[in-house]
Amino acid sequence: MPTPSRRLLLPAALTACGIGLTVLPVASAEGWDRGPVRFSASGDDECRVQFTIINETNAYYVVDYSVDGEDPTSLVGVPGVWSQTGAPVRARFTLNSVPYDITRVVGRQGVQNSAPAAPVFTPGTAPYVTNRDPITTTRTVDLLDQPRLPNRASDTHTITYQVVLGPQSADKGFDPATGQFALFETDVSGCQTETVTTLTAPPSAVPGVPVELAVHVTPVEAAGTVQFFADGEPIGAPVDVTGGSATLSYVFTVVGDPVLTATFTPQAVEDDTFDTPYAGSTAAPVTISVRDEHPGAGSLSPDSVRVLCDGDGEGSLGRGSSGSSGASSSAGSICGAPRSAG
Repeated sequence: MPTPSRRLLLPAALTACGIGLTVLPVASAEGWDRGPVRFSASGDDECRVQFTIINETNAYYVVDYSVDGEDPTSLVGVPGVWSQTGAPVRARFTLNSVPYDITRVVGRQGVQNSAPAAPVFTPGTAPYVTNRDPITTTRTVDLLDQPRLPNRASDTHTITYQVVLGPQSADKGFDPATGQFALFETDVSGCQTETVTTLTAPPSAVPGVPVELAVHVTPVEAAGTVQFFADGEPIGAPVDVTGGSATLSYVFTVVGDPVLTATFTPQAVEDDTFDTPYAGSTAAPVTISVRDEHPGAGSLSPDSVRVLCDGDGEGSLGRGSSGSSGASSSAGSICGAPRSAG
């Protein structure tokens, strides 16, 4: 299983105190690993992301994410999408005597930490505590279950994640050294369902006579087209796959041994559906022998006639000679007029 990549990703500039700040790396590439609220995400090769949050406070924090650079505000009101997605959250706070004013947008829901022990932080009621026993909460998200997944037909996706929702800005991945909130990245793969394409063809063909080439694609639910090839060149137009099958009637015109293959191209999948994305596949090569039906029938070459009629000094029959049985050349001989026995 390939090791998923995890990269620290920070936007080109963030507004803090009304000043555009050039972004620099601020945290481990494994996620945010400091302070009382720590979080990470790990993509796998089965189109899934596992989000983890470790919380030592008495408050709730949420890891949110976006896919392939999508704009979370475009997901507002989409059925099945978390109600907080697309909401702007403004953080105004002072840390180490420095005031900050930063607005971020909430992405899709990754994971919210489990309920902390009582008393749960409530402004004016329960004080905020940061030294409790850590609570680790994980959640695995299958991207193919997500509404309006961008680039749904793709086999790979890039996930960016952060913590926007939570009571204390200083504990949401904020680095005072740079004045920025951390935004991280992980990749997933294996989002397409693999297909297998199998080509069958007759062992031989005659120039000018059509033969049927057939392809079977599994899973049979995979829709798309098949392009047939001979010696690497396309033959015929792409053929629709129906029920896992596609056939092409083709006429070879040149004698030879062409190598045949076929490539399956899946049907496009729309982002606003839950359709299964399929991968393309290519069939193993098959060789077909293309030969004339009756090569050389009814004729002899001049050299063959010369050997039969002229003799070669090694006991072969010459023109009008008798064989060992003493029988004479028969009438209609290819070597000349009939002769009687001597």
